[in-house]
Amino acid sequence: MGESTQTAWTPELVSEMVRWLEDAYPCEGCGLVVDVDGQWEFRACDNVIDKYHELDPETYPRTSRDFYMIDPRAFMKAEDRGEDVAIIVHSHPDAGDYFSDADIDAALMPRQSEDDPVEPLYPGTDYLVVSIREGKAREASLYRFDDEREEFDRVEKLAEEDLRHAS
Repeated sequence: MGESTQTAWTPELVSEMVRWLEDAYPCEGCGLVVDVDGQWEFRACDNVIDKYHELDPETYPRTSRDFYMIDPRAFMKAEDRGEDVAIIVHSHPDAGDYFSDADIDAALMPRQSEDDPVEPLYPGTDYLVVSIREGKAREASLYRFDDEREEFDRVEKLAEEDLRHAS
């Protein structure tokens, strides 16, 4: 599928993931792809940004229409089950499969100054962005942090035919 990297996409994984993200439309959907004994499995996650926005709209001005936040407990639960988070997944409703500035900011450790190193929040974890237009998955891109360049690069592209699934 698409540009080749060392990923373990299966039709079942893609189907489950795409169905969850399409069901979240017109809001951003999100989830985790975890490695369970060498097999990838999708863990659907609720987008909790609306709860944070409701409690503190000044600190959290965005909503699920254009942002996502996975409950930190989802990461702890995966760790408790002995699962490694391979990919953090989210959708862009009616937008492309680019890794936005907000996505990048959310994926990096906070820095106190320009002298601080640029480091990923979850080292070794990739990010999949799926474009959902008019409720249907259209394309997706996988992004990976490049330690030398200190930035995220697209390493794999999935076209619409790669994302088709049985309804």
